[in-house]
Amino acid sequence: MGYILTIKTSILVFPVLAYIITMPYAIWMYRKYGSINFTKALIIYSFILYLECCFFLVNLPLPEIGSVHTRYVDMINLQPFKFVLDFIKDNPLKISEQATYLRAIKHGTFYVPAFNILMLVPFGIYLRYYFKCSLKKTIALTALLSLIFELIQLSGLFFIYSGPYRLCDIDDIIQNTLGGIIGYYIGGIVSLILPKREKLDEEALKKGKEVPGLRRMLAFAIDIFIINIVNAILKVMLPFSFEIIFILYFTIIPIWKGNTIGSKILRFHFEIENNNIIKLILRSLGLLVYFYGFPKLVKYIMNMLAGNITTLEIALIYFALMLTFGIYVIITAIIILKNKRFPFDKMFNTVYRSDIQVKNNELED
Repeated sequence: MGYILTIKTSILVFPVLAYIITMPYAIWMYRKYGSINFTKALIIYSFILYLECCFFLVNLPLPEIGSVHTRYVDMINLQPFKFVLDFIKDNPLKISEQATYLRAIKHGTFYVPAFNILMLVPFGIYLRYYFKCSLKKTIALTALLSLIFELIQLSGLFFIYSGPYRLCDIDDIIQNTLGGIIGYYIGGIVSLILPKREKLDEEALKKGKEVPGLRRMLAFAIDIFIINIVNAILKVMLPFSFEIIFILYFTIIPIWKGNTIGSKILRFHFEIENNNIIKLILRSLGLLVYFYGFPKLVKYIMNMLAGNITTLEIALIYFALMLTFGIYVIITAIIILKNKRFPFDKMFNTVYRSDIQVKNNELED
C-alpha cells in the first residue's frame, strides 16, 4: 500500500471519526465560546484528519497476523543518527556527478528520513499557529507524538500482533521532532497570512452572546438523552413514564434559574414571565407535542395505513401524511437554522439568554 492509498483510506475513514467527535466538540465550543466559528471548526477538523493520516501512514499496510514472528528486542533501534551513517555508507550520491542526484533522492536512505521529517511539519505549524505553543513546548509535544507512534509500532498495534511488524526507531523520533521544529518556524509565516487565533476567539465570543437554534437543539438533545436514561429505569414500573418525566423535567428543573441540564452545560437559560408554573407546564406540553406527540401520531397512522392501501382515498391520505411530515421537518429545520422561535416559545413569550460572560475589551475591534 503506497502513501497515496493510505491517505485515501484516511479520508474514507474520516467521516466516521468526524461523526463521533462532532457532539463532544460542539458541546465544548458552545460551553467555552457560546458559538461555533466555521474557521475554527475547519482548522480543528483538518487537524484531526491530519493526525489520522499520520496514524495510518505509520501503521499501514497491515500484514497477516500469522505472518508476524518477530521478537521485541530485534525490532528496536536505540542508536541515534544511524540514518546519517546509512546515508553516507549506502546512498549513491556523488556531489561531483549530477547523474547520481535523482538516484540519491529515490534511495531509501534519503526519502525515508525526508518523509519522516515532512510528516510532522504540519504538526509544528498547527501547534504554533492555532494552539499558541512555544518552541520548547512544540519540541516536547512533537517528540511525545512521535514516541507514541513508535510505541504503538513496538506493541504490534496495541498487541493485536504477537510482535512488532515495524521497527521502533530512535531516528524516527529525531527526524519527526526536526519536522516539528521546521513546522514551528513555518507557522510564524502562516500566522501572518491566516486570521489570528485571538481574532477567531473574539468573533466566536461575540456570537456567543446570542442563543442560536443549533445551540438550543444541542441542549435539547442532551436533555432528551438524560430523560431516556431515567425512563429506561422507570418504564417497567411507571406507565407513560417518558411523557411524565419529560413534562416534570422541563417544568421543575427550570423553575429556579431557567436552566435545564443541557442548557446549563451549554451556558444559556430561558426566561418566562415571573417563572409562572402554569406557563412552564404548558410550554413543556408544547415541547412534548411538537417534538414527540406529532411525529409519533403521524408515524402511527402511516403504519396503520401501510398494509391497507387498497383504495385511491387511502393512498391519498397516506401521501398527504407524508407531505405533512415533510413540511413539518422543513419548518423545523428553518426555525433552527434561521434562529427563529418555535410555536410553543412564541406562545409563552420565551426568551433565551446566553450565560457567556464577555469583557468589554474583548469586544473592541
